Amino acid sequence: MIVGLILVGTMLGGTVGAGALLLGYSIWIALLIYAAIGAVSVLGLAVCIALRPDPRENAEQGEPYALAGPQGS
Repeated sequence: MIVGLILVGTMLGGTVGAGALLLGYSIWIALLIYAAIGAVSVLGLAVCIALRPDPRENAEQGEPYALAGPQGS
């Protein structure tokens, strides 16, 4: 899962950094934007994943039901 977060951060940061270069900013500012956006997106996505609710906790804790009636009655 962390590999996916890193890939998303790299792609997002690279896209924004390349956009900064196309807008005429210096290579150093584009590198700073790339690193900042990449790091913030990885940390933000990691926090979102860590704070999501566990689906097993939200499941109904009802009693199990029988598919067929009792045998031999």
